[in-house]
Amino acid sequence: MASTLRSTILAVICLASSVYAQNTSTPAPVDPINSGDQAWILVSCALVFIMVPGLGLFYSGLAETKNSMSMLLSVLAVFAVVTIQWSLFGYSLAFSDTSASSFIGDMRYAASLHTMDTQNAMASTISASLFSMYQMMFAAITPGLFVGATAGRLKLVPTLILVLLWTTIVYDPVTYWVWSSNGWLHNKNVMDYAGGSVVHVSSGAAAFVLAYRLGKRCDYGSRVYVNHNPTFVYLGTAFLWFGWMGFNGGSSVAANSRGANAAYASNLAASTGGLVWMVLENAVNKKRLSAIGFCTGVIAGLATITPGSGFVQPGFGIVFGFLGSVCCFYSIKAMHYMQVDDSLDVTAVHGVGGALGMVLTGIFAQFSVTNANATPGTATAGWVEGVWIQVPIQLAAIAAIGAWSAVWTALIMFALDSVVGFKLRVSNEDEMLGLDMVEVGEHAYPFVEDGTLKSGSYKSVSVTTLQV
Repeated sequence: MASTLRSTILAVICLASSVYAQNTSTPAPVDPINSGDQAWILVSCALVFIMVPGLGLFYSGLAETKNSMSMLLSVLAVFAVVTIQWSLFGYSLAFSDTSASSFIGDMRYAASLHTMDTQNAMASTISASLFSMYQMMFAAITPGLFVGATAGRLKLVPTLILVLLWTTIVYDPVTYWVWSSNGWLHNKNVMDYAGGSVVHVSSGAAAFVLAYRLGKRCDYGSRVYVNHNPTFVYLGTAFLWFGWMGFNGGSSVAANSRGANAAYASNLAASTGGLVWMVLENAVNKKRLSAIGFCTGVIAGLATITPGSGFVQPGFGIVFGFLGSVCCFYSIKAMHYMQVDDSLDVTAVHGVGGALGMVLTGIFAQFSVTNANATPGTATAGWVEGVWIQVPIQLAAIAAIGAWSAVWTALIMFALDSVVGFKLRVSNEDEMLGLDMVEVGEHAYPFVEDGTLKSGSYKSVSVTTLQV
């Protein structure tokens, strides 16, 4: 166990130390700051931040009552950890434009240095400090996605340490591969507009490994789990949908037609995905017109359109939403068939949706969109324009990022679990009581007992009311 932990730590040290061997030349000259672009990306930062409490509400509503507060806290605590990591060294590793490496950035922007007086090559009309903050929102919500896969089973403190290591070893490098000016996938012309591979495939692969490696819930298969608060799911979906307009629309890193196109396509995909999923729940699962089904379909549609939102005509958002909803719906059934207990279906919705969106982007991307607001001669397109190599390139990116995330997630989990007294999973007894009581010590509904509103304090609530 000790040797495994030492090996993992050495690998992290080697990854971090490699940045000092890179070229740290002065960044290339950039354009003057555009006040309109600056204003729009500031707004987009706020929009993406709204997605964080939205994700917390979404996950809390899907979870059982006894784990609802822990899900709210986990998502927000993960956000806090990653924002600090990003400002200290994450941004520099992911977006340094002075590194000669095609694998990872250097430390030029460590501790957020040189971000006020420079502009990044990937966002030349806004300040590097704003670009760093905008991308920080992406970095911080990505691990927040995969914590839903282990709802009610994973301890909070080990979760935060796992997230810190995962963001450094997995997210920062893959972001550099795809979105940095020198990244190897970027130079292969991979098309991922807002994070189909960087965000959704990486978090989906991590969610699968976490769910599989951690094991099923102790009462899995013996009872039906009930989503405790559909209203939370509805509100969370509304916040996520609203924020996604900045997530995809802001990925133009400018106030231009490309960003408007991305927001329009995203809205169409969300609407289609929600309606299709609701129909599938009714036709296949014999449910009524499920609100939770509609909300899940909205998220599936948004995850699917994310990589292509700025590369396809808005109308194709309907195609992305339809196919994303159908594929993610049946992926949940496949996960159940494989007996992989992904508590909140992160792998099926985000992992499958993001991967499918990458492939569809390689098919439907058009020069009429990709050439907009782009340097002449730098844009590519998909099969509809006769660029037959694009889908294989997209598949290569899915495979590379999915494998990198899955392998490192497994190694990090193994290393943390090898530390004596530092187990990732709670005991069966604590799992049955719920993490609200065991870990947080606060309950989402402190005044409700046996379905009746009670007066009093937190201490008056009995344990049995939290086991639903």
